[in-house]
Amino acid sequence: MIRARRRAWLVVVVLLLAAGCSTTPSRGAVTDTGPEGPRDVYLRPFAWNSIWNLPLSTAAQYAPFDAQIDELYPDIENISVDPDAPVRELDADPGGSVHVDPALRADGSYNNCSTLLLDTPDRTTVIQGQPMRLSRGGDPSWEHGWPPMSLTGRGIEGCHGGSGLSGIGGTLRQGELSGTRPIRHALKMSLPCQTSCSTADGGYRWPAVKSDSGYERTYGGDDENVGMGTLLALPPDVDVSRITDPHAHRIAVALQTYGAYVVDSTGGPPAGSFDVQSTAVREFPDIDSGAMRRVVAQLAAVTNSTRETPGGGELGTPRRAPCAPAFTDGTGGAPPGC
Repeated sequence: MIRARRRAWLVVVVLLLAAGCSTTPSRGAVTDTGPEGPRDVYLRPFAWNSIWNLPLSTAAQYAPFDAQIDELYPDIENISVDPDAPVRELDADPGGSVHVDPALRADGSYNNCSTLLLDTPDRTTVIQGQPMRLSRGGDPSWEHGWPPMSLTGRGIEGCHGGSGLSGIGGTLRQGELSGTRPIRHALKMSLPCQTSCSTADGGYRWPAVKSDSGYERTYGGDDENVGMGTLLALPPDVDVSRITDPHAHRIAVALQTYGAYVVDSTGGPPAGSFDVQSTAVREFPDIDSGAMRRVVAQLAAVTNSTRETPGGGELGTPRRAPCAPAFTDGTGGAPPGC
């Protein structure tokens, strides 16, 4: 992941504010504030047992980890999954007709993940790629594409170049930090891998499918638990009720309930990042606050999160929160008692 991304987010924030992007809720924004109920597939996608939806197991095992992060920034992701958005033609391989938010734009100058809804009869198939180039109201293009993926499936893989993980799963979406409901999914983080990521096991572990090219030369961490795909979380004994900063508290609760998967390298120490939808960047102006850095400093590695024990426990074992409910059409929900 190139270092320019850290500098570019400041430019993006300025552009978003200058452009006067609409904050009117859409099907790409989280707006519901009531009790847990059926899920909108566009707002909270993927199956109940997807890594992005599964709460941490109460049997999770935590190992102390020094992330060595002195600066935090939002790693920006373009997401357009509103089936009512205009249809444009994606110039890519694979390409196709996609729904594109008419206010969305991207200059292709940095390696951001993008996820667009394909114009297919099922209305739940997305395609991912990077880096995206898009003029407002125009046709998108990108250099590297991934196969289409269903929003109702596991949703593991996608356009993160360091790990091969999803560009929409785990992203902080529009409305999640400004709303009143808790964040009900795992997050995504990038680490300064020169000091934080180990080369053990090829530099990655499940659910990641790869590590950065040249990881043997660039990963310099000595903790064999940490690499692409590592699940980081706040241990249960961290008292998050003492965190008074509203954004830091919401993130801390999510990190203690679901955790965050390592999906990329920030390209240079000592920075780290959380993945944020481009239209949600303005909701997180204090991402680099002292409160947020203190939260990150308390993260631990979940050492027993594997394919067989996702989130630190077998499916069916107790979790730190209720599992995800069904979609509005009645499918995709967890079994009773989960």
